[in-house]
Amino acid sequence: MNRIIIDEAPVIPLFYDKVVRICPVNIKNFSGNAMNLLRLKRVEKI
Repeated sequence: MNRIIIDEAPVIPLFYDKVVRICPVNIKNFSGNAMNLLRLKRVEKI
């Protein structure tokens, strides 16, 4: 019974996480992406 309910029940997301990143002015090339991955390869401190 549980398996049938899980397989056939529609899933409706009721909320999503909002990401806020605060960056100092002396950091260059820092940006987010659609998957919320933190890529620091091109980040520079000036």
